[in-house]
Amino acid sequence: MTVQAWRVLVADDDPAICTLIETVLRKGPYQIVLRNDAETALVALDRDGPFDVVVCDFMLPGISGIDLIERLRSDGRTRRVPILMISGHNNYAMEKRAMAAGANLFLNKPFTISQLRTAVNSLLAQPKVDPFANAPAASR
Repeated sequence: MTVQAWRVLVADDDPAICTLIETVLRKGPYQIVLRNDAETALVALDRDGPFDVVVCDFMLPGISGIDLIERLRSDGRTRRVPILMISGHNNYAMEKRAMAAGANLFLNKPFTISQLRTAVNSLLAQPKVDPFANAPAASR
């Protein structure tokens, strides 16, 4: 019996965070693809997709994490992919913006190994639904 390798795309410009996420998730049934900005993450989604989960930083060079989420949610191919947004800014307004853009979960840096695993596993356990299915048309 083979174990499914969940495909996880990580977009974060901090090499230490990328290394941490890769190290933590490599111990599970995950195939990790790391990108250091939103533009190359979008290319990976187009070329190497589909992915089971996207983890992205709020602050990215070029296109922001919020813009990345909005692009994913506006594309039929990625609209239902669970998204975990991470940020080093402990600011409720940022979390609210991320969730309004379509993030499924928000995790503040620094996070623990347990918090990261729990967040990713939680996203994988949820049915893939359209995050805007019940939202008013103005929110889409």
